[in-house]
Amino acid sequence: MGAIRAAILLLALSAGMSWGEPAFTTSLVFPPKSFGRPHGASLVELKNGDIMASWFSAKEETHADAEIYGAVLNKKTGVWGAPFTIIPKGYSKSVGNTALFRDDDGLIWMFFASVRIGGWSGAMVDYVTSADEGKTWTSGATFTAWPGNLPRNIPIKTGDHQMLIPLFVDFWYEANLVGAYTALVDYRDGAVVSKKYASLEDTDAIQPTLVKLPDGKILMLARDKSDRFIRRAYSSDGGLTWGPSTMTTLPNPGAGICAIYVEELKAVLLAYNHSRKGRNPLSLAVSTDNGRRFRKITDLESKPGDTEASFDYPAMIRAADGTIHLIWTHDNRATLKHARFNVEWLRSRISGAR
Repeated sequence: MGAIRAAILLLALSAGMSWGEPAFTTSLVFPPKSFGRPHGASLVELKNGDIMASWFSAKEETHADAEIYGAVLNKKTGVWGAPFTIIPKGYSKSVGNTALFRDDDGLIWMFFASVRIGGWSGAMVDYVTSADEGKTWTSGATFTAWPGNLPRNIPIKTGDHQMLIPLFVDFWYEANLVGAYTALVDYRDGAVVSKKYASLEDTDAIQPTLVKLPDGKILMLARDKSDRFIRRAYSSDGGLTWGPSTMTTLPNPGAGICAIYVEELKAVLLAYNHSRKGRNPLSLAVSTDNGRRFRKITDLESKPGDTEASFDYPAMIRAADGTIHLIWTHDNRATLKHARFNVEWLRSRISGAR
Protein backbone atom coordinates (compact mmCIF):
# COMPACT_ATOMS: atom_id res chain seq x y z
CA MET A 1 0.00 0.00 0.00
CA GLY A 2 2.87 2.37 0.80
CA ALA A 3 4.42 1.81 -2.63
CA ILE A 4 1.08 2.51 -4.34
CA ARG A 5 0.61 5.73 -2.40
CA ALA A 6 4.15 6.84 -3.27
CA ALA A 7 3.49 6.14 -6.94
CA ILE A 8 0.28 8.20 -6.84
CA LEU A 9 2.11 11.10 -5.22
CA LEU A 10 4.84 10.92 -7.85
CA LEU A 11 2.24 11.02 -10.63
CA ALA A 12 0.65 14.05 -9.01
CA LEU A 13 3.99 15.79 -8.71
CA SER A 14 5.06 15.03 -12.28
CA ALA A 15 1.70 16.28 -13.54
CA GLY A 16 2.19 19.61 -11.83
CA MET A 17 0.00 18.66 -8.88
CA SER A 18 -3.03 20.30 -10.43
CA TRP A 19 -5.45 18.18 -8.44
CA GLY A 20 -6.42 19.04 -4.90
CA GLU A 21 -4.70 16.38 -2.80
CA PRO A 22 -1.68 17.31 -0.67
CA ALA A 23 1.52 15.93 -2.21
CA PHE A 24 4.98 15.79 -0.62
CA THR A 25 7.98 13.62 -1.54
CA THR A 26 11.69 13.61 -0.67
CA SER A 27 14.77 12.05 -2.21
CA LEU A 28 18.54 12.06 -1.77
CA VAL A 29 20.44 13.71 -4.61
CA PHE A 30 23.19 11.08 -4.35
CA PRO A 31 24.19 8.32 -1.90
CA PRO A 32 25.61 9.55 1.42
CA LYS A 33 29.35 10.22 1.59
CA SER A 34 29.89 9.65 -2.13
CA PHE A 35 30.83 13.23 -3.11
CA GLY A 36 32.89 14.62 -0.27
CA ARG A 37 31.03 16.98 2.07
CA PRO A 38 28.41 18.80 -0.04
CA HIS A 39 27.11 22.23 0.90
CA GLY A 40 25.89 25.55 -0.48
CA ALA A 41 23.33 24.13 -2.92
CA SER A 42 21.07 25.97 -5.34
CA LEU A 43 18.26 25.11 -7.79
CA VAL A 44 16.99 26.18 -11.21
CA GLU A 45 14.23 24.85 -13.45
CA LEU A 46 15.24 23.62 -16.90
CA LYS A 47 13.16 24.34 -19.99
CA ASN A 48 11.70 20.82 -20.05
CA GLY A 49 10.56 21.02 -16.43
CA ASP A 50 13.47 19.07 -14.96
CA ILE A 51 15.27 20.62 -11.98
CA MET A 52 19.01 21.19 -11.84
CA ALA A 53 20.93 21.49 -8.59
CA SER A 54 24.41 22.89 -8.02
CA TRP A 55 26.63 22.67 -4.95
CA PHE A 56 30.22 22.64 -3.81
CA SER A 57 31.90 19.68 -2.21
CA ALA A 58 35.22 19.35 -0.42
CA LYS A 59 36.99 17.51 2.34
CA GLU A 60 36.63 20.68 4.40
CA GLU A 61 35.49 24.23 3.65
CA THR A 62 38.05 26.24 1.61
CA HIS A 63 40.07 23.05 1.03
CA ALA A 64 42.03 22.82 -2.22
CA ASP A 65 40.08 19.75 -3.36
CA ALA A 66 36.80 21.70 -3.60
CA GLU A 67 34.75 21.33 -6.78
CA ILE A 68 31.32 22.52 -7.87
CA TYR A 69 28.95 19.83 -9.07
CA GLY A 70 25.56 19.70 -10.73
CA ALA A 71 22.82 17.09 -11.04
CA VAL A 72 19.43 16.98 -12.74
CA LEU A 73 16.13 15.69 -11.34
CA ASN A 74 13.95 14.05 -13.97
CA LYS A 75 10.50 15.54 -13.55
CA LYS A 76 8.67 12.46 -14.81
CA THR A 77 10.55 9.76 -12.90
CA GLY A 78 11.54 11.73 -9.81
CA VAL A 79 15.07 10.28 -10.09
CA TRP A 80 18.28 12.30 -9.85
CA GLY A 81 20.89 11.77 -12.54
CA ALA A 82 24.57 11.24 -11.83
CA PRO A 83 26.43 14.33 -10.57
CA PHE A 84 28.70 16.11 -13.03
CA THR A 85 31.47 18.66 -12.58
CA ILE A 86 30.79 22.33 -13.32
CA ILE A 87 33.87 23.94 -11.74
CA PRO A 88 36.82 21.53 -11.34
CA LYS A 89 39.34 21.67 -8.52
CA GLY A 90 42.22 23.95 -9.34
CA TYR A 91 39.98 26.71 -10.72
CA SER A 92 41.15 28.80 -7.78
CA LYS A 93 42.48 28.03 -4.31
CA SER A 94 39.00 26.78 -3.42
CA VAL A 95 35.32 27.33 -4.25
CA GLY A 96 32.12 27.64 -2.24
CA ASN A 97 28.43 28.58 -2.21
CA THR A 98 26.50 28.50 -5.48
CA ALA A 99 23.46 30.50 -6.66
CA LEU A 100 21.60 29.72 -9.91
CA PHE A 101 19.45 32.07 -12.00
CA ARG A 102 17.54 31.78 -15.31
CA ASP A 103 17.72 35.04 -17.27
CA ASP A 104 15.40 36.62 -19.85
CA ASP A 105 17.50 35.27 -22.73
CA GLY A 106 17.17 31.69 -21.47
CA LEU A 107 20.72 31.48 -20.16
CA ILE A 108 21.50 29.92 -16.79
CA TRP A 109 23.87 31.90 -14.57
CA MET A 110 25.75 30.37 -11.66
CA PHE A 111 27.33 32.71 -9.14
CA PHE A 112 29.81 31.09 -6.75
CA ALA A 113 32.44 31.84 -4.15
CA SER A 114 35.98 31.70 -5.49
CA VAL A 115 38.69 31.74 -2.82
CA ARG A 116 41.82 33.47 -4.08
CA ILE A 117 43.84 33.29 -0.86
CA GLY A 118 43.34 32.06 2.70
CA GLY A 119 39.75 31.27 3.73
CA TRP A 120 36.38 32.90 3.09
CA SER A 121 37.90 36.30 3.80
CA GLY A 122 39.88 35.82 0.60
CA ALA A 123 36.86 34.89 -1.52
CA MET A 124 35.39 36.82 -4.42
CA VAL A 125 32.17 36.25 -6.35
CA ASP A 126 32.66 34.70 -9.79
CA TYR A 127 30.09 33.53 -12.32
CA VAL A 128 29.66 31.26 -15.33
CA THR A 129 26.75 30.93 -17.76
CA SER A 130 25.26 28.07 -19.75
CA ALA A 131 23.33 28.31 -23.02
CA ASP A 132 22.57 24.57 -23.25
CA GLU A 133 20.73 23.83 -20.01
CA GLY A 134 23.80 23.19 -17.90
CA LYS A 135 25.62 20.81 -20.23
CA THR A 136 28.50 23.22 -20.88
CA TRP A 137 29.58 26.43 -19.20
CA THR A 138 31.58 29.53 -20.05
CA SER A 139 34.93 30.25 -18.47
CA GLY A 140 34.65 31.92 -15.09
CA ALA A 141 34.38 35.70 -14.85
CA THR A 142 34.79 37.87 -11.76
CA PHE A 143 31.69 39.65 -10.47
CA THR A 144 33.09 41.27 -7.31
CA ALA A 145 36.79 42.05 -7.41
CA TRP A 146 37.36 42.67 -3.71
CA PRO A 147 37.96 39.99 -1.07
CA GLY A 148 35.56 38.58 1.49
CA ASN A 149 32.46 38.58 -0.74
CA LEU A 150 30.23 35.55 -1.20
CA PRO A 151 26.87 34.57 -2.69
CA ARG A 152 24.37 32.35 -0.93
CA ASN A 153 20.80 32.70 -2.19
CA ILE A 154 19.13 32.83 -5.59
CA PRO A 155 18.84 36.20 -7.41
CA ILE A 156 15.39 37.56 -8.26
CA LYS A 157 14.14 39.19 -11.45
CA THR A 158 13.40 42.89 -10.97
CA GLY A 159 12.92 44.10 -14.55
CA ASP A 160 13.61 43.42 -18.20
CA HIS A 161 17.13 41.95 -18.38
CA GLN A 162 17.65 42.92 -14.76
CA MET A 163 18.29 40.88 -11.61
CA LEU A 164 18.89 41.63 -7.96
CA ILE A 165 21.59 39.45 -6.40
CA PRO A 166 21.75 38.88 -2.63
CA LEU A 167 25.37 38.88 -1.42
CA PHE A 168 27.31 39.34 1.80
CA VAL A 169 30.72 40.33 3.11
CA ASP A 170 32.57 37.83 5.29
CA PHE A 171 35.89 39.53 5.77
CA TRP A 172 36.64 39.69 9.47
CA TYR A 173 33.99 38.68 11.99
CA GLU A 174 35.84 39.99 15.02
CA ALA A 175 36.07 43.47 13.50
CA ASN A 176 32.45 43.41 12.28
CA LEU A 177 33.60 43.66 8.67
CA VAL A 178 30.57 41.68 7.59
CA GLY A 179 27.12 42.41 6.31
CA ALA A 180 24.41 41.79 3.74
CA TYR A 181 24.16 43.74 0.51
CA THR A 182 22.62 43.46 -2.95
CA ALA A 183 23.76 44.05 -6.51
CA LEU A 184 21.21 45.37 -9.02
CA VAL A 185 22.47 44.07 -12.35
CA ASP A 186 21.54 44.91 -15.92
CA TYR A 187 22.72 42.25 -18.35
CA ARG A 188 22.73 41.30 -22.03
CA ASP A 189 23.84 38.11 -23.77
CA GLY A 190 25.37 36.61 -20.64
CA ALA A 191 27.41 39.69 -19.77
CA VAL A 192 27.03 42.24 -16.98
CA VAL A 193 26.20 45.69 -18.40
CA SER A 194 25.92 47.63 -15.14
CA LYS A 195 25.92 47.06 -11.37
CA LYS A 196 24.51 49.13 -8.52
CA TYR A 197 25.29 48.05 -4.96
CA ALA A 198 23.19 48.70 -1.86
CA SER A 199 24.03 47.53 1.65
CA LEU A 200 22.45 47.34 5.08
CA GLU A 201 23.86 49.43 7.88
CA ASP A 202 23.39 46.40 10.14
CA THR A 203 26.58 44.32 10.21
CA ASP A 204 24.84 41.44 12.03
CA ALA A 205 22.80 40.50 8.93
CA ILE A 206 24.47 38.13 6.45
CA GLN A 207 23.45 35.63 3.75
CA PRO A 208 20.28 37.48 2.67
CA THR A 209 17.35 35.98 0.78
CA LEU A 210 15.06 38.20 -1.31
CA VAL A 211 11.30 38.10 -1.92
CA LYS A 212 9.27 40.32 -4.28
CA LEU A 213 6.08 41.35 -2.48
CA PRO A 214 2.66 42.15 -4.01
CA ASP A 215 2.88 45.78 -2.89
CA GLY A 216 6.01 46.31 -5.00
CA LYS A 217 8.47 46.25 -2.13
CA ILE A 218 11.29 43.73 -1.81
CA LEU A 219 11.69 41.87 1.47
CA MET A 220 15.14 40.86 2.64
CA LEU A 221 15.44 38.17 5.30
CA ALA A 222 18.90 37.40 6.63
CA ARG A 223 20.90 35.09 8.82
CA ASP A 224 22.09 36.64 12.06
CA LYS A 225 25.81 36.27 12.64
CA SER A 226 25.28 36.63 16.39
CA ASP A 227 23.05 33.53 16.53
CA ARG A 228 19.94 35.33 17.73
CA PHE A 229 16.96 35.88 15.43
CA ILE A 230 16.34 36.10 11.69
CA ARG A 231 16.55 39.71 10.52
CA ARG A 232 14.40 41.61 8.01
CA ALA A 233 14.63 44.75 5.90
CA TYR A 234 12.67 46.28 3.03
CA SER A 235 13.46 48.11 -0.19
CA SER A 236 10.87 50.41 -1.75
CA ASP A 237 12.90 51.27 -4.86
CA GLY A 238 13.69 47.91 -6.42
CA GLY A 239 16.85 47.28 -4.43
CA LEU A 240 18.58 50.62 -4.96
CA THR A 241 18.43 51.30 -1.21
CA TRP A 242 17.46 49.37 1.93
CA GLY A 243 15.64 50.49 5.04
CA PRO A 244 16.76 49.64 8.58
CA SER A 245 17.13 46.03 9.66
CA THR A 246 14.93 44.67 12.46
CA MET A 247 14.68 41.29 14.12
CA THR A 248 11.84 38.83 13.59
CA THR A 249 10.75 36.49 16.36
CA LEU A 250 12.12 33.43 14.56
CA PRO A 251 15.32 31.99 16.07
CA ASN A 252 18.50 31.64 14.04
CA PRO A 253 21.50 29.52 15.09
CA GLY A 254 23.86 31.23 12.66
CA ALA A 255 22.63 29.22 9.67
CA GLY A 256 21.40 29.90 6.15
CA ILE A 257 17.76 30.55 5.25
CA CYS A 258 15.71 30.97 2.07
CA ALA A 259 12.27 32.30 1.16
CA ILE A 260 9.79 32.64 -1.72
CA TYR A 261 6.33 34.17 -2.13
CA VAL A 262 3.35 31.82 -2.61
CA GLU A 263 0.61 33.74 -4.41
CA GLU A 264 -2.25 31.35 -3.64
CA LEU A 265 -1.62 31.67 0.08
CA LYS A 266 -0.72 35.36 -0.07
CA ALA A 267 2.21 34.36 2.10
CA VAL A 268 5.98 34.45 2.37
CA LEU A 269 7.28 30.89 2.78
CA LEU A 270 10.53 30.59 4.74
CA ALA A 271 12.84 27.60 5.24
CA TYR A 272 15.11 27.91 8.28
CA ASN A 273 16.45 26.19 11.39
CA HIS A 274 13.99 26.74 14.25
CA SER A 275 16.70 26.71 16.89
CA ARG A 276 19.11 28.99 18.71
CA LYS A 277 21.94 26.51 19.20
CA GLY A 278 22.01 23.96 16.38
CA ARG A 279 20.93 23.27 12.81
CA ASN A 280 18.22 20.87 13.91
CA PRO A 281 15.31 20.95 13.12
CA LEU A 282 14.92 22.29 9.57
CA SER A 283 11.54 24.00 9.51
CA LEU A 284 9.04 25.97 7.42
CA ALA A 285 7.28 29.15 8.50
CA VAL A 286 4.81 31.47 6.78
CA SER A 287 3.99 35.15 6.98
CA THR A 288 0.73 36.59 5.66
CA ASP A 289 1.67 40.22 6.38
CA ASN A 290 4.69 40.58 4.07
CA GLY A 291 7.27 39.38 6.55
CA ARG A 292 6.31 41.30 9.67
CA ARG A 293 5.14 38.24 11.60
CA PHE A 294 5.98 34.59 10.98
CA ARG A 295 4.47 31.37 12.23
CA LYS A 296 6.21 28.01 12.15
CA ILE A 297 4.04 25.43 10.36
CA THR A 298 6.12 22.24 10.23
CA ASP A 299 9.50 20.56 10.57
CA LEU A 300 10.98 19.08 7.40
CA GLU A 301 13.62 17.17 9.33
CA SER A 302 14.08 16.80 13.04
CA LYS A 303 16.06 14.68 15.48
CA PRO A 304 14.92 15.84 18.93
CA GLY A 305 17.67 15.76 21.52
CA ASP A 306 20.44 15.05 18.99
CA THR A 307 22.85 17.95 19.42
CA GLU A 308 25.08 16.70 16.58
CA ALA A 309 22.36 16.44 13.91
CA SER A 310 22.50 19.05 11.16
CA PHE A 311 20.04 19.83 8.34
CA ASP A 312 20.85 23.21 6.90
CA TYR A 313 21.45 25.71 4.09
CA PRO A 314 18.14 25.35 2.26
CA ALA A 315 17.48 26.70 -1.25
CA MET A 316 13.97 26.93 -2.69
CA ILE A 317 12.28 27.67 -6.02
CA ARG A 318 8.82 27.35 -7.49
CA ALA A 319 8.55 25.60 -10.85
CA ALA A 320 6.34 26.72 -13.72
CA ASP A 321 3.82 23.97 -12.91
CA GLY A 322 3.39 25.28 -9.35
CA THR A 323 5.52 22.66 -7.62
CA ILE A 324 7.77 23.96 -4.85
CA HIS A 325 11.27 22.48 -4.76
CA LEU A 326 13.56 22.65 -1.74
CA ILE A 327 17.10 21.32 -1.35
CA TRP A 328 19.33 21.31 1.72
CA THR A 329 22.50 19.89 3.21
CA HIS A 330 21.53 16.62 4.88
CA ASP A 331 22.90 14.67 7.82
CA ASN A 332 26.04 16.65 8.65
CA ARG A 333 27.03 17.10 5.00
CA ALA A 334 26.76 13.43 4.10
CA THR A 335 24.57 14.28 1.08
CA LEU A 336 21.91 16.68 -0.18
CA LYS A 337 18.20 16.10 0.31
CA HIS A 338 15.43 17.36 -1.95
CA ALA A 339 11.74 17.84 -1.25
CA ARG A 340 8.96 18.75 -3.64
CA PHE A 341 5.45 19.60 -2.59
CA ASN A 342 2.34 21.47 -3.65
CA VAL A 343 0.27 24.31 -2.24
CA GLU A 344 -2.34 21.85 -0.96
CA TRP A 345 0.32 20.23 1.21
CA LEU A 346 1.29 23.65 2.54
CA ARG A 347 -2.34 24.40 3.34
CA SER A 348 -2.56 21.13 5.28
CA ARG A 349 0.53 22.08 7.30
CA ILE A 350 -0.85 25.54 8.02
CA SER A 351 -4.17 24.09 9.19
CA GLY A 352 -2.40 21.56 11.38
CA ALA A 353 -0.27 24.25 13.02
CA ARG A 354 -3.25 26.25 14.29
